[in-house]
Amino acid sequence: MTLFAMLFPGQGSEYIGMLSSFSYNNYIIKHTFNEASDYIKFNLLKLVKEGPKEKLNQNQYKQSAILTTSVAIYRLWRNKYGKIPSLISGHSLGEYSALVCAKSIKFSDALKLVFLRGILMEKTSINRPVLMKAIIGLDQKKVEKACSIASKNGIVSIASINSLNQIVISGDAKAVCEASLYCKNIGAKNILRLNINVPAHCKIMKPVSKRLKKMLDRIPIYSPIIPIINNVDVKIEYSEKNIKTALIRQIYHSVKWNNIINLIQLKKIFIMLEVGPNKILTNLNKKNKNIISLHTDRLNNFLQAFNYINNQNE
Repeated sequence: MTLFAMLFPGQGSEYIGMLSSFSYNNYIIKHTFNEASDYIKFNLLKLVKEGPKEKLNQNQYKQSAILTTSVAIYRLWRNKYGKIPSLISGHSLGEYSALVCAKSIKFSDALKLVFLRGILMEKTSINRPVLMKAIIGLDQKKVEKACSIASKNGIVSIASINSLNQIVISGDAKAVCEASLYCKNIGAKNILRLNINVPAHCKIMKPVSKRLKKMLDRIPIYSPIIPIINNVDVKIEYSEKNIKTALIRQIYHSVKWNNIINLIQLKKIFIMLEVGPNKILTNLNKKNKNIISLHTDRLNNFLQAFNYINNQNE
Protein backbone atom coordinates (compact mmCIF):
# COMPACT_ATOMS: atom_id res chain seq x y z
CA MET A 1 0.00 0.00 0.00
CA THR A 2 1.32 3.44 -0.96
CA LEU A 3 1.34 5.72 2.06
CA PHE A 4 0.33 9.28 1.28
CA ALA A 5 -1.78 12.03 2.83
CA MET A 6 -4.29 14.27 1.10
CA LEU A 7 -4.49 17.89 2.22
CA PHE A 8 -7.43 20.19 1.46
CA PRO A 9 -6.96 23.98 1.45
CA GLY A 10 -9.15 26.68 2.97
CA GLN A 11 -9.85 30.33 2.22
CA GLY A 12 -7.19 32.20 0.29
CA SER A 13 -6.82 29.47 -2.32
CA GLU A 14 -9.61 30.82 -4.55
CA TYR A 15 -9.16 32.83 -7.76
CA ILE A 16 -11.09 33.56 -10.95
CA GLY A 17 -10.30 30.85 -13.49
CA MET A 18 -9.46 28.10 -11.03
CA LEU A 19 -9.81 24.72 -12.74
CA SER A 20 -9.35 26.46 -16.12
CA SER A 21 -6.55 24.06 -17.10
CA PHE A 22 -9.04 21.22 -16.66
CA SER A 23 -12.00 21.12 -19.01
CA TYR A 24 -15.01 22.87 -17.55
CA ASN A 25 -17.01 20.48 -19.75
CA ASN A 26 -15.49 17.44 -18.06
CA TYR A 27 -18.51 15.45 -16.88
CA ILE A 28 -17.32 15.08 -13.27
CA ILE A 29 -16.34 18.73 -12.86
CA LYS A 30 -19.52 19.99 -14.53
CA HIS A 31 -21.75 17.59 -12.58
CA THR A 32 -20.14 18.52 -9.24
CA PHE A 33 -20.57 22.25 -9.87
CA ASN A 34 -24.13 21.80 -11.11
CA GLU A 35 -24.91 19.84 -7.97
CA ALA A 36 -23.46 22.63 -5.83
CA SER A 37 -25.28 25.33 -7.79
CA ASP A 38 -28.60 23.56 -7.21
CA TYR A 39 -28.09 23.61 -3.45
CA ILE A 40 -26.90 27.20 -3.07
CA LYS A 41 -29.24 28.53 -5.81
CA PHE A 42 -26.41 30.25 -7.69
CA ASN A 43 -24.37 29.44 -10.83
CA LEU A 44 -21.10 28.60 -9.11
CA LEU A 45 -19.29 27.35 -12.23
CA LYS A 46 -19.94 30.62 -14.06
CA LEU A 47 -18.65 32.56 -11.05
CA VAL A 48 -15.46 30.49 -10.89
CA LYS A 49 -14.91 30.86 -14.66
CA GLU A 50 -15.83 34.50 -15.17
CA GLY A 51 -16.25 36.30 -11.85
CA PRO A 52 -16.89 38.97 -10.86
CA LYS A 53 -14.12 38.88 -8.27
CA GLU A 54 -16.21 40.94 -5.84
CA LYS A 55 -18.82 38.17 -5.78
CA LEU A 56 -16.24 35.41 -5.33
CA ASN A 57 -14.78 37.36 -2.41
CA GLN A 58 -18.08 37.09 -0.54
CA ASN A 59 -17.54 34.42 2.07
CA GLN A 60 -20.55 32.23 1.30
CA TYR A 61 -19.58 31.95 -2.40
CA LYS A 62 -15.85 31.75 -1.75
CA GLN A 63 -16.23 28.89 0.73
CA SER A 64 -18.71 27.04 -1.50
CA ALA A 65 -16.41 27.42 -4.52
CA ILE A 66 -13.33 26.07 -2.71
CA LEU A 67 -15.26 23.13 -1.26
CA THR A 68 -16.78 22.30 -4.66
CA THR A 69 -13.43 22.57 -6.47
CA SER A 70 -11.71 20.25 -3.99
CA VAL A 71 -14.53 17.70 -4.16
CA ALA A 72 -14.55 17.84 -7.99
CA ILE A 73 -10.78 17.17 -8.15
CA TYR A 74 -11.07 14.32 -5.66
CA ARG A 75 -13.92 12.75 -7.63
CA LEU A 76 -11.83 13.04 -10.81
CA TRP A 77 -8.91 11.38 -8.99
CA ARG A 78 -11.05 8.45 -7.88
CA ASN A 79 -12.78 8.18 -11.28
CA LYS A 80 -9.37 7.54 -12.81
CA TYR A 81 -8.74 4.91 -10.10
CA GLY A 82 -6.37 7.09 -8.16
CA LYS A 83 -5.26 5.51 -4.91
CA ILE A 84 -7.06 6.25 -1.66
CA PRO A 85 -4.92 8.21 0.82
CA SER A 86 -3.82 6.74 4.15
CA LEU A 87 -4.73 9.96 5.98
CA ILE A 88 -6.44 13.22 5.13
CA SER A 89 -6.74 16.65 6.69
CA GLY A 90 -8.09 20.03 5.70
CA HIS A 91 -7.01 23.52 6.69
CA SER A 92 -9.97 25.35 8.29
CA LEU A 93 -12.69 25.25 5.59
CA GLY A 94 -10.72 22.37 4.04
CA GLU A 95 -11.85 20.15 6.91
CA TYR A 96 -15.32 20.11 5.32
CA SER A 97 -13.78 18.97 2.01
CA ALA A 98 -11.95 16.21 3.87
CA LEU A 99 -15.16 15.05 5.56
CA VAL A 100 -17.01 14.91 2.22
CA CYS A 101 -14.24 12.92 0.52
CA ALA A 102 -14.08 10.51 3.47
CA LYS A 103 -17.86 9.99 3.19
CA SER A 104 -18.37 11.36 6.69
CA ILE A 105 -20.78 14.03 5.49
CA LYS A 106 -22.89 14.36 2.36
CA PHE A 107 -21.69 16.93 -0.16
CA SER A 108 -25.12 18.60 -0.09
CA ASP A 109 -25.01 18.94 3.70
CA ALA A 110 -21.45 20.29 3.62
CA LEU A 111 -22.56 22.93 1.11
CA LYS A 112 -25.43 24.01 3.36
CA LEU A 113 -23.01 24.29 6.27
CA VAL A 114 -20.27 26.25 4.52
CA PHE A 115 -22.76 28.57 2.81
CA LEU A 116 -24.29 29.42 6.18
CA ARG A 117 -20.80 29.54 7.74
CA GLY A 118 -19.75 32.11 5.15
CA ILE A 119 -22.80 34.32 5.68
CA LEU A 120 -22.49 34.23 9.47
CA MET A 121 -18.74 34.90 9.40
CA GLU A 122 -19.24 37.93 7.17
CA LYS A 123 -21.92 39.33 9.47
CA THR A 124 -19.41 39.49 12.33
CA SER A 125 -17.45 42.18 10.51
CA ILE A 126 -20.39 44.47 9.69
CA ASN A 127 -19.63 47.82 11.38
CA ARG A 128 -16.64 46.20 13.08
CA PRO A 129 -13.17 46.73 11.51
CA VAL A 130 -11.33 43.39 11.55
CA LEU A 131 -8.07 42.02 10.13
CA MET A 132 -6.05 38.88 9.62
CA LYS A 133 -2.28 39.06 9.21
CA ALA A 134 0.46 36.50 8.73
CA ILE A 135 3.55 36.97 10.89
CA ILE A 136 6.66 35.56 9.22
CA GLY A 137 9.83 34.73 11.15
CA LEU A 138 8.69 34.62 14.79
CA ASP A 139 7.86 31.62 16.95
CA GLN A 140 4.52 30.96 18.60
CA LYS A 141 5.47 32.20 22.09
CA LYS A 142 6.58 35.59 20.79
CA VAL A 143 3.43 36.03 18.73
CA GLU A 144 1.29 34.99 21.72
CA LYS A 145 3.04 37.66 23.81
CA ALA A 146 2.37 40.26 21.11
CA CYS A 147 -1.33 39.35 21.10
CA SER A 148 -1.48 39.50 24.87
CA ILE A 149 0.05 43.00 24.93
CA ALA A 150 -2.22 44.24 22.13
CA SER A 151 -5.40 42.78 23.64
CA LYS A 152 -6.01 46.04 25.53
CA ASN A 153 -7.08 47.45 22.13
CA GLY A 154 -9.57 44.67 21.40
CA ILE A 155 -9.66 40.97 20.57
CA VAL A 156 -6.56 39.53 18.89
CA SER A 157 -5.23 35.99 19.00
CA ILE A 158 -3.46 33.32 16.97
CA ALA A 159 -5.78 32.05 14.23
CA SER A 160 -3.47 29.51 12.65
CA ILE A 161 -0.04 28.03 13.28
CA ASN A 162 0.84 27.24 9.68
CA SER A 163 4.49 26.42 10.29
CA LEU A 164 7.18 27.13 12.86
CA ASN A 165 7.79 30.58 11.37
CA GLN A 166 4.41 31.46 9.82
CA ILE A 167 1.67 32.31 12.27
CA VAL A 168 -1.60 34.03 11.42
CA ILE A 169 -3.29 36.42 13.86
CA SER A 170 -6.91 37.53 13.74
CA GLY A 171 -9.28 39.92 15.47
CA ASP A 172 -10.21 43.58 15.81
CA ALA A 173 -8.24 45.71 13.35
CA LYS A 174 -6.71 48.03 15.95
CA ALA A 175 -5.51 45.15 18.13
CA VAL A 176 -4.17 43.17 15.15
CA CYS A 177 -2.21 46.24 13.95
CA GLU A 178 -0.82 46.78 17.45
CA ALA A 179 0.27 43.13 17.73
CA SER A 180 1.80 43.29 14.24
CA LEU A 181 3.82 46.39 15.14
CA TYR A 182 5.12 44.66 18.26
CA CYS A 183 6.09 41.62 16.18
CA LYS A 184 7.91 43.84 13.69
CA ASN A 185 9.84 45.55 16.46
CA ILE A 186 11.03 42.24 17.93
CA GLY A 187 12.28 40.84 14.65
CA ALA A 188 9.48 39.54 12.40
CA LYS A 189 10.90 39.14 8.88
CA ASN A 190 7.65 40.05 7.19
CA ILE A 191 4.03 40.81 8.00
CA LEU A 192 1.38 40.15 5.36
CA ARG A 193 -2.22 41.29 5.38
CA LEU A 194 -4.44 38.41 4.29
CA ASN A 195 -7.17 38.90 1.71
CA ILE A 196 -9.79 37.57 4.11
CA ASN A 197 -12.46 40.02 5.26
CA VAL A 198 -13.48 38.13 8.41
CA PRO A 199 -11.72 37.50 11.75
CA ALA A 200 -11.54 33.72 11.42
CA HIS A 201 -10.53 31.48 14.32
CA CYS A 202 -10.81 33.98 17.15
CA LYS A 203 -13.34 34.71 19.92
CA ILE A 204 -15.30 37.12 17.72
CA MET A 205 -16.55 33.99 15.96
CA LYS A 206 -18.02 32.36 19.06
CA PRO A 207 -21.63 33.50 18.32
CA VAL A 208 -21.25 31.97 14.83
CA SER A 209 -20.45 28.60 16.40
CA LYS A 210 -23.81 28.60 18.21
CA ARG A 211 -25.73 29.14 14.95
CA LEU A 212 -23.58 26.55 13.20
CA LYS A 213 -24.32 24.04 15.98
CA LYS A 214 -28.07 24.37 15.37
CA MET A 215 -27.63 23.34 11.75
CA LEU A 216 -25.11 20.61 12.58
CA ASP A 217 -27.60 19.12 15.04
CA ARG A 218 -29.92 18.44 12.08
CA ILE A 219 -27.25 16.93 9.82
CA PRO A 220 -26.07 13.31 10.02
CA ILE A 221 -22.34 12.65 10.36
CA TYR A 222 -20.95 9.20 9.57
CA SER A 223 -17.76 7.47 10.61
CA PRO A 224 -15.17 8.46 7.96
CA ILE A 225 -13.85 5.72 5.67
CA ILE A 226 -10.45 7.48 5.66
CA PRO A 227 -8.90 8.74 8.93
CA ILE A 228 -9.16 12.54 9.22
CA ILE A 229 -6.93 14.63 11.49
CA ASN A 230 -8.99 17.54 12.78
CA ASN A 231 -7.84 21.15 13.23
CA VAL A 232 -8.52 21.93 16.86
CA ASP A 233 -7.32 18.82 18.69
CA VAL A 234 -5.01 17.29 16.04
CA LYS A 235 -6.89 14.03 16.58
CA ILE A 236 -8.55 11.38 14.46
CA GLU A 237 -12.21 11.09 15.43
CA TYR A 238 -14.81 8.56 14.31
CA SER A 239 -17.89 9.37 16.40
CA GLU A 240 -20.59 11.74 15.16
CA LYS A 241 -20.54 13.67 18.43
CA ASN A 242 -16.78 14.27 18.46
CA ILE A 243 -16.62 15.25 14.78
CA LYS A 244 -19.45 17.77 15.23
CA THR A 245 -17.92 19.20 18.39
CA ALA A 246 -14.59 19.71 16.63
CA LEU A 247 -16.27 21.54 13.72
CA ILE A 248 -18.16 23.83 16.12
CA ARG A 249 -15.02 24.68 18.09
CA GLN A 250 -12.90 25.04 14.97
CA ILE A 251 -14.52 28.32 13.95
CA TYR A 252 -13.21 30.20 17.00
CA HIS A 253 -10.10 28.12 17.86
CA SER A 254 -6.63 28.17 16.33
CA VAL A 255 -5.87 25.86 13.41
CA LYS A 256 -2.88 23.76 14.50
CA TRP A 257 -1.67 23.02 11.00
CA ASN A 258 2.01 22.59 11.86
CA ASN A 259 1.06 19.96 14.46
CA ILE A 260 -1.06 18.14 11.86
CA ILE A 261 1.87 17.93 9.44
CA ASN A 262 4.11 16.69 12.27
CA LEU A 263 1.59 13.99 13.21
CA ILE A 264 1.37 12.80 9.59
CA GLN A 265 5.15 12.43 9.52
CA LEU A 266 5.14 10.58 12.84
CA LYS A 267 2.95 8.02 11.11
CA LYS A 268 5.75 7.55 8.54
CA ILE A 269 3.85 9.32 5.78
CA PHE A 270 6.02 11.69 3.76
CA ILE A 271 4.12 12.00 0.46
CA MET A 272 1.53 14.78 0.71
CA LEU A 273 -0.94 15.68 -2.02
CA GLU A 274 -2.81 18.98 -1.94
CA VAL A 275 -6.27 18.66 -3.49
CA GLY A 276 -7.70 22.04 -4.34
CA PRO A 277 -7.48 25.14 -6.53
CA ASN A 278 -4.04 26.36 -5.45
CA LYS A 279 -0.81 25.23 -3.78
CA ILE A 280 -0.77 27.21 -0.53
CA LEU A 281 -0.38 24.12 1.68
CA THR A 282 2.28 22.73 -0.66
CA ASN A 283 4.28 25.94 -0.29
CA LEU A 284 4.17 25.62 3.51
CA ASN A 285 5.98 22.26 3.19
CA LYS A 286 8.70 23.57 0.85
CA LYS A 287 11.43 23.83 3.47
CA ASN A 288 10.79 20.35 4.85
CA LYS A 289 13.23 18.10 3.01
CA ASN A 290 11.53 14.95 4.32
CA ILE A 291 8.24 15.73 2.55
CA ILE A 292 7.46 15.00 -1.09
CA SER A 293 4.87 17.67 -1.88
CA LEU A 294 2.48 17.22 -4.80
CA HIS A 295 -0.49 19.29 -5.86
CA THR A 296 -3.46 19.28 -8.23
CA ASP A 297 -4.01 22.98 -8.93
CA ARG A 298 -3.50 22.49 -12.68
CA LEU A 299 -4.13 19.53 -14.98
CA ASN A 300 -0.42 18.85 -15.63
CA ASN A 301 0.27 18.83 -11.88
CA PHE A 302 -2.73 16.56 -11.31
CA LEU A 303 -1.41 14.10 -13.90
CA GLN A 304 2.15 14.21 -12.53
CA ALA A 305 0.88 13.55 -9.00
CA PHE A 306 -1.44 10.81 -10.25
CA ASN A 307 1.39 9.03 -12.09
CA TYR A 308 3.84 9.42 -9.20
CA ILE A 309 1.51 8.03 -6.52
CA ASN A 310 -0.11 5.30 -8.59
CA ASN A 311 3.22 4.03 -9.92
CA GLN A 312 4.73 3.60 -6.44
CA ASN A 313 5.66 0.04 -5.59
CA GLU A 314 3.12 -1.65 -3.36
